[in-house]
Parts: sequence; structure tokens; C-alpha cells
Amino acid sequence: MIKNSLFILLMFFTFEGYAQIVFEDNFDDETTCENWTLGDLDEDGELWEFADAETQDVESFQGGFVWSFSWYFDVFTPDNTLTSPNISLPADTGLELSFKIAAYEDEELFQEHYAVYVIPAEESFTGTEDPVFEETLDADYYNPPKTVNVDISSFAGEEVKLVFRHYDCTDIFYLSMDDVKIEETELSVDGYTQKSIKIYPNPTSDLLTIQGLENVERIRIFNLQGKLMKEVNASEVNIAQLQAGVYIANFYTDTQVYSRKVLKK
Repeated sequence: MIKNSLFILLMFFTFEGYAQIVFEDNFDDETTCENWTLGDLDEDGELWEFADAETQDVESFQGGFVWSFSWYFDVFTPDNTLTSPNISLPADTGLELSFKIAAYEDEELFQEHYAVYVIPAEESFTGTEDPVFEETLDADYYNPPKTVNVDISSFAGEEVKLVFRHYDCTDIFYLSMDDVKIEETELSVDGYTQKSIKIYPNPTSDLLTIQGLENVERIRIFNLQGKLMKEVNASEVNIAQLQAGVYIANFYTDTQVYSRKVLKK
């Protein structure tokens, strides 16, 4: 009986610290970098580029990373896409996409804009899709970079691609990214959930807050077309004045961004 109890306890702590990784790329391996597709929707010849942080003297990351420019001895109006290889997402589980994002540290050269999409593996990106995440960077993204966490559980069981789109900005400097990862967030051990961060109530008619995340400094609410609808420097937000529909709520701490879709009644 004691042995059985010890075995069960050991299994619990083993699963408690374990999250199944579905997809991961830190851009250190040239072979895996070749699996990503570069797109140039504005046809200016400028693309996302794979680079080395030490060679480029970029303190945000270590090893390989990717970046896209809105200025480099000339003014660009980027509409650049970086598309992942096909990814098979497991069914019947929670899923979270995370990545690290950074811009230049100068106080006037950080306001890069980008969006993230999850699209069916067999389809090509057109730019008319609804993003799962969107934001314009501020001055707190250089060193350390912010880690963005996006709930993509609604795509469980599908074959998909990720699309990172740098656009809707000009004459700033660059957007950079590293450590793209998709993890299962729910583990089937007596209903144990590996991550308990969630927004509530959802749906809501007015007040919105987040559970399981401390030191929230800012909340931004976007519509599905990427327009910023509301921003507050607080840990909760009242969206009573917004029209009914689906929005993207981004919760910001000093080093993290957690994004969830919310239904406004």
C-alpha cells in the first residue's frame, strides 16, 4: 500500500511539472529554418530574415532569431509574413502558442505592429483572415523581450500553419522574434490542469478580469480586424460600451503578455 501511494504521488508530481510540446523552433538550426515560408505581400523585396543575435549585436535573444525591418537606410512599409511548416494539433486538449517578441530599445524606435494567425494547413494566407493575436509594441520589449502567450485551444485536432505578419507600420526600425512554441495546457491526470490562467466572466457584458496572473499592468482590447478598441492601465477593464461580438483581450505584465478571446454580450 505504501509503495502504491508513493508511486501515485510520484506520477502526480511528474505530470505537474510536465507540459507536452506539440511544436517548437528557436531558429538555431538552419535545417528547421528552411521549413518556414517567407512572404512579401507589399512586394517591396524586403522579407523576414533569419539572423544570429551575437553577430547582429542584438541583446534580446541568444543564438538564432528572426527579424523584419520597417527602416534600414531607407523607409519601408512592410507587409511581411513568416509562415510555419504544417503542424498537427492534438484533439481534446488545451493548447497555448507562445513566442518571444522584441523591438529596438531606443524610445522612439519601438512601435512596430504585427499580428499572428492560425490557418488551415492546405490554405494560403491572404491577409483577410482574423488574427488570434495583434498588438503594437511599446518601449518595454527589448531586453528582456516579452513572452506572448495565446490560447489556440479552438484549433485542437486540426492541421494548421502559423503566420506571423509584420505590417501596418513604417519608418521605425525592426521587429524581432524567437522561441516559437505550442504546448498542451491540459493534462489528463484526474482532471489536473497544467495552466490555470483564464479570463472571466466570459462571455461578459461589462467587467473583464484575469485569474491566475499577477502584476497585470495594462489591458488592451482589439476587435478581430486588429483595431484597438480600449486600453487601461489596470488589472481589469469594463467593456460595457463596446458592441456585442468577439474581441481579443491582451493582459500585460512586465515580461509577459497573455491573450484570450472574449465574447461581449
